[in-house]
Amino acid sequence: MMASVLQDLAWGSLRKRMEEETDPDESPEAGEQEFWTSWALFILILLLIAALFTSYMLKQKRVQAVHETVLSIFSGMVVGLIIRVSPGTLIQKSVSFNYQFFFNLLLPPIILASGYELHQANFFRNIGAILTFAFAGTFISALVLGLILYLWTRIPLDGLNISFVEAISVGATLSATDPVTILAIFNVYKVEPKLYTVIFGESILNDAIAIVLFETAQRYKPGSTAGSLTVLSLFEAIGIFLLVFFAVYSLGSSLEL
Repeated sequence: MMASVLQDLAWGSLRKRMEEETDPDESPEAGEQEFWTSWALFILILLLIAALFTSYMLKQKRVQAVHETVLSIFSGMVVGLIIRVSPGTLIQKSVSFNYQFFFNLLLPPIILASGYELHQANFFRNIGAILTFAFAGTFISALVLGLILYLWTRIPLDGLNISFVEAISVGATLSATDPVTILAIFNVYKVEPKLYTVIFGESILNDAIAIVLFETAQRYKPGSTAGSLTVLSLFEAIGIFLLVFFAVYSLGSSLEL
């Protein structure tokens, strides 16, 4: 009897030790996550290859009715919708995107490259119109879109309920426009340089303004220690942006000289 008890205790201790020493990467959950991560990478690479091939074919066939960026956007929307409605959450988490990664790592090189391609004489000649569209246009667009979304969520139709700060965050995100397709069409048809410069310059500045509006709204989201969002908070965001804008402008001008 005693030997049987000792044997059971030994087997139990050995089994527990084996479970503790098991590699967590060999668990079924880790294997399933690796499987769906591989599928997510395959989908992204396939979309990239399809976009490059579509761009090549459109240029070879000289198709001007539709631009390759439009097809890329719609293909991404279709694939995203399919992933969204598909069962399971692992592949959705694998293809999800962190906005901080985009704002802090991917967007600055894009803006820098756009600045190098900009014709400085035309830009500063139309700086008044560019700043008006960038500041006033982006702010009004974010506010209007945020109000529409907030009022829509007050209607008990789809069960969506978000705060005003979250609605403003969505409005600021949607206000960061990037008219790649429009500028590409302008290059093809050789439109007025002033119109091209105004739209191109506004698209460079409104990204930075949308980022400031988004980050300011996120500081006052529910549960944060910053308090509630007020009118003074918006002026604070504008002041921070102007300070950073002119500091970076002064630094760039001094380095250029």
